[in-house]
Amino acid sequence: MKKLFTVIRQGKLDEVKRLIEKKPELVHCVSGPLPKKDHGQSPLQVALKTGKYEIADYLIEHGADVNFMEADDDDPGLRAPVLFDAISAAIISLCYKRFDESETAFEYIDKMVEKGADVNKCASNGFDAMQWAVNQAELLFERPTVYPQSQEAVRKQLAKILDLLIEHGADYAAWARRGRYAQPYPGLSNKSMYLDDFVPGEGMDIDKKKEMRAFMQEYFRSRNLHVE
Repeated sequence: MKKLFTVIRQGKLDEVKRLIEKKPELVHCVSGPLPKKDHGQSPLQVALKTGKYEIADYLIEHGADVNFMEADDDDPGLRAPVLFDAISAAIISLCYKRFDESETAFEYIDKMVEKGADVNKCASNGFDAMQWAVNQAELLFERPTVYPQSQEAVRKQLAKILDLLIEHGADYAAWARRGRYAQPYPGLSNKSMYLDDFVPGEGMDIDKKKEMRAFMQEYFRSRNLHVE
């Protein structure tokens, strides 16, 4: 089992094929406690988060669970659906101006959703796929001088991801009601943070969410999406 995760990280597709052909059930195995960064994860998760997309494709086509999420065990780390790894790859690659990689990662979001990935499944911190995408993109939105060449790309990619999720049943109203931050301290709702107009208050006269708020307001308006 450990051998499979090693060759995935090394990008050795032929070795992955050899191992899976010999023992097909390995596509459903989970990583042991070491290395800690892979603890409890599936081969598909590791392939996606390391950018080994050919291997990810092979695993999906050979029955990898597109709804896999790490088990709730003694490890206190964040647990998230495998779909979130593809979302992260599509957004975070833009931090490094890897625009082609971002498009490739988006194709795997699409592929997994088409194969039945649950677009409303939440991570252990309470984030759904919409919130995960917004949260990842906000890193770039809030730092236009750090990522100037990725500003247009991240807006287009986030819109594509949200479109795909909503078209496949993502509950945008539930997203709006959820708190902006991770449980157990979710804070103000996403609606308050991103859809309502900013109202300056005591000690809060700077709109730190200005760019993302403007984007989300226009996104909901242009798609004719309404929340109470």
